[in-house]
Amino acid sequence: MWLWRNTSIPPYKGPITDHFDGKKFFQPGGNEMGDFRALMRHQLKRNRQPWPSRIVQAEHQDPWDKITPEAIQYKHINHATVLLQHQGIHIITDPVFSIRASPLSFMGPARYREPSLFKEQLANIDVVLISHDHYDHLDIHSLKYFYEHHNSHFLVGLGLKKYLEKFNIGNIIEMDWQQSYSIHGVQFSFLPAKHWSNRFASPYSTLWGSWMLQSESKTIYYAGDSAFDQHFESIKEQYQHIDLALIPIGAYEPRFFMKYVHMNPSDAFKAHQILDPTKSLAIHWGTFRLTDEGMFDPIETLQSILEENDDFRFEYDRDHNKTFLLT
Repeated sequence: MWLWRNTSIPPYKGPITDHFDGKKFFQPGGNEMGDFRALMRHQLKRNRQPWPSRIVQAEHQDPWDKITPEAIQYKHINHATVLLQHQGIHIITDPVFSIRASPLSFMGPARYREPSLFKEQLANIDVVLISHDHYDHLDIHSLKYFYEHHNSHFLVGLGLKKYLEKFNIGNIIEMDWQQSYSIHGVQFSFLPAKHWSNRFASPYSTLWGSWMLQSESKTIYYAGDSAFDQHFESIKEQYQHIDLALIPIGAYEPRFFMKYVHMNPSDAFKAHQILDPTKSLAIHWGTFRLTDEGMFDPIETLQSILEENDDFRFEYDRDHNKTFLLT
């Protein structure tokens, strides 16, 4: 029963739009994807780069020593899970604390790195942001924990509300692209991304996207999962100043297939240049072995790119999964 609930998405019903045809969601211009037959052929001769044979231990420490409400404080916990504190509220993006990014406890991508903070260390998570329904971004066990222990609000894309309610999760605000919702003085806007959704065998049943957070003094962008595309330019036109951007850099090989759904470090750097935030945090690397590149290839490649651009300063802590670049 648990497996069926965790893989089955209830059908979404809503008006037809430029990204929903009445039955399925789609990328404006069409759901461009890589060649699955070529991917299957590639799997037979793939050259996966080595990852460590055991989980890398992380330092489990308090997220910050002091809290300044006007500032943005953040900590990269793992993969796309980032803890944010601003305006007195605590926000977490795509929380995944389970051992596997999978509907099964014994099969599927296992983590190679412990979270830098365990969920039991976190207090007062006011808002949980979900970018889409893939298992490395939507972890039911983690979401149930935050609902039952923190009574968090869950901001999700269209189609996910009924799915989460199957697990007795409440406080769900379901949003379409360009819709906004305010909590404790922070406005959360759901924006496009170039990606897709699929919960085992329910492709395009829920809406994927990115998030923009705005208070009176600060603006934070969470890119979710995305390939490089023109939506970054559109977002920059909407939001002239961004203080912090959370940008994915990993899960990009083989490029002939993954380029349609994930950025590589070069794409991520181009997105950073377009968005032009005060600071970007590199996420979505070094936790789950999803694709062919090595564990540290994304961050080491990004480091090489930034070394060729003198206007950027890069800080990187390999052991504790902390990475960010400053403009």
